[in-house]
Amino acid sequence: MDWTTPISTLLGTVVGVGSTLLGETVRSRRDRGHQQYELRRQLYARYLEALTNTDSELQLLAIREQTPLDEADLRTAWRNHSLLSLNYEIALVGPPPVADAADTAYRSLRSMRNVLGRAEVTLGNPGTSGDHAPGSAEWRDAHRAYIDAMAALRSAMRADIGNGQRS
Repeated sequence: MDWTTPISTLLGTVVGVGSTLLGETVRSRRDRGHQQYELRRQLYARYLEALTNTDSELQLLAIREQTPLDEADLRTAWRNHSLLSLNYEIALVGPPPVADAADTAYRSLRSMRNVLGRAEVTLGNPGTSGDHAPGSAEWRDAHRAYIDAMAALRSAMRADIGNGQRS
């Protein structure tokens, strides 16, 4: 009996199945990577939005009310955007540079909130420098730290998302 035909058929089947499995594995990894990229991208956007909205609410409170602000009002503004849970999510999903920058931004915003709750401050524009910057020094320092932390966070997020892009 001639064994070349069954062996050729078997070998062809093994090669065909192997290449199919390899192709599916590669496709699965690519899809999983794309899903992780999208998850991080959406989470990062939600966290930046929550930080920005909380900052805006805190500043609006400080403009409308006399400082130091009431603790209940501060807590309400703080809890409206789930900052802590989003920070924890980033710690789980994001790489260490992003998680560290996210935590720094969270802590700097919390420090800013604490300044509004314990001191009589006037708000000012942190984009101006020197003696022309209105607002109390304590407010300027706290808000400048927050703005710097946000810039570092956006930079870390961009670096991660840029590295995670796959075509």
